[in-house]
Amino acid sequence: MIRAATLALALASLAPAAWVESVEFPWSSFPRPLWERELVWLKNIGIAHVSLPPAPATMKDADAQFNELIRIVRRLNLEADLEGPVPEALQAQTRAHGGPLTEPLVVKPPRVSAISPDALLQSRKLLTSGSPSFIWTDVEDTLGPGGYHAGAVSFNGVETVATTPLRRNAQLSHYWGQSLASLHELPGAGTRLPVPGITAEQFVSDNGASFVSVVNTTAKPWTGDVKAVYPVLKRLLALPNVTVPAHDSVWLPVAIPLTAGPLCKDCTGFATVDHLIYATAELTDIEYENGILALEFAAPSEGEAVLQMSQQPRGPLVAGGKPSSFDWDDGDKRVRLPIPAGRGAAAHVRIGLAIDAPDQTAFFDSAHVLMIGETNSLTAQFSSEKIAQRSRLRTTPELHVVQDAGADPLQLIYRIQVPDTAIHGDHADLALEADGSQMSHARPELMVPVTLRFTDSVAVRVGANSTLTLSPAAVPVNQRTGRDIGITIRNNAPEIRNFSIEMKAEGLDFSPPKVDVSVGASASRAVSFRVFATGAAAGIHMGEARVSGAAKGVEPVRFVVLPANGAVAFDSDGISLLESASRRASFLPGRWLEFINKESGQSAIPAGGITFQQGGIETRGDALVFGQKVLRVQDLEQMAPKVKR
Repeated sequence: MIRAATLALALASLAPAAWVESVEFPWSSFPRPLWERELVWLKNIGIAHVSLPPAPATMKDADAQFNELIRIVRRLNLEADLEGPVPEALQAQTRAHGGPLTEPLVVKPPRVSAISPDALLQSRKLLTSGSPSFIWTDVEDTLGPGGYHAGAVSFNGVETVATTPLRRNAQLSHYWGQSLASLHELPGAGTRLPVPGITAEQFVSDNGASFVSVVNTTAKPWTGDVKAVYPVLKRLLALPNVTVPAHDSVWLPVAIPLTAGPLCKDCTGFATVDHLIYATAELTDIEYENGILALEFAAPSEGEAVLQMSQQPRGPLVAGGKPSSFDWDDGDKRVRLPIPAGRGAAAHVRIGLAIDAPDQTAFFDSAHVLMIGETNSLTAQFSSEKIAQRSRLRTTPELHVVQDAGADPLQLIYRIQVPDTAIHGDHADLALEADGSQMSHARPELMVPVTLRFTDSVAVRVGANSTLTLSPAAVPVNQRTGRDIGITIRNNAPEIRNFSIEMKAEGLDFSPPKVDVSVGASASRAVSFRVFATGAAAGIHMGEARVSGAAKGVEPVRFVVLPANGAVAFDSDGISLLESASRRASFLPGRWLEFINKESGQSAIPAGGITFQQGGIETRGDALVFGQKVLRVQDLEQMAPKVKR
């Protein structure tokens, strides 16, 4: 009897290969508390597939941690493949059983390091190589048996410039994804431009849409005209004033039809002759809604888009969020639209042109955020009472929706219950439909109602440009004098809310024991407590900040009670720390990361740390044990004499 997973693989081999752009997620060497945040970020930039390397043989609780990871992947509606065979215990999680685990990618798929200087050029070449997939590596910082390794995104979530190729490629491959498998080079279109190091090739898919890939391998930006084959008239077309940054590549769309499909969402009502002739920036999306044709681009510099239309657009044009003029040629039935330079790491910009007044319209008053674990009310406005009656809200099955009448017949109120299992930072897709046509859509962010952050938590500098805040938060407290601790409370709801915050920890006292605070809509406020530790023993004391009132939440915390003379040794997130009232030392196996003078805030150890003989580290009371050697704070003082006293 053929197993279901084997049968699914056999059936998949009969279908055309689908393009897969994957990111290697180094889960076993990435802090567990940051998994959700990082996977949400990957999904939000357009990555839908992650590759999961096997856990090292020395990893504790590897199976339990991996199962937790798969649950997160599944809740985010991502796909994942294992770099190795699927174990019997995980067969129920395979795609054949409705799970997120896909068949393995091709044997040894090509890999591109996100921190490679030519990452963008490498990835663009792979997109047109015919390979069914490739994997991005070195996207996240890692902390494993081999120590710290810098990635494109730091532990504290800061993106370096190395994320730009990843972001741009994710947008491009998401838009062209269903066409990439059928790409072939257009005969006679590829040219070597007069400038050395600048090349252009044109590719066309089975659906007739094409693009020109212009590559600049030189160290200077290039601007000039690019020739492309215009299939509609079967002649060459000049794309004017194309700008390609140094060591960069741009894909310029040519002859994109405005018909409903993967390249033009909900583009109904257009004539068969209507199409985008060309654009001098990378096209990442087209959609038609409420009579507005919206085009999105990755545009490092200004450009233009030219459309062939069967009728004159009514306007207005909104480009980059600002009203702008456009040129209409009534003889050729062409409209020329300016493309402003984009913003952000992906140089994203959106332009919208009113094509015609729609017969029916609908829109949400506000749909920016939905609270997890709550029933959220969203109000929708409709152009007529009949349209409101015939409409429906389309969303994911995970959201439970109840529809109520609004204040007038042109309003409907949707009560949307977001389950507790939703993940903070994810998005929900909502769409208003009537008579089989989409009138409006929104992608509100899913957020927990309230979040807390201990502003005094220990953060360890693990690399020259990366710090890792310990989790749960670790707050040092002097045993004799105590201290003030700060907490930032963020209200993620779109209205003002009132909260109470209560602090508790074993053996510790707080003043006041509870604080009441009012926090504005989508805003943060800081509160403080005084913690007393006179009667507490030196060492780690577990505690929590508990929120009540408009929303409930609990944030765990560890208080490191420090004796007046002595220190406390403890482990956290794979880092060994030795903390006294005046010093903090942090280590990885084989690397001394920091030795901080708390009065000056300076470290005697250079950024990135210094290496020493590899070996395990044991925490023992007030000392760290390296093999047979016991080191206390005074020993470290002698080993790092430059620390300021």
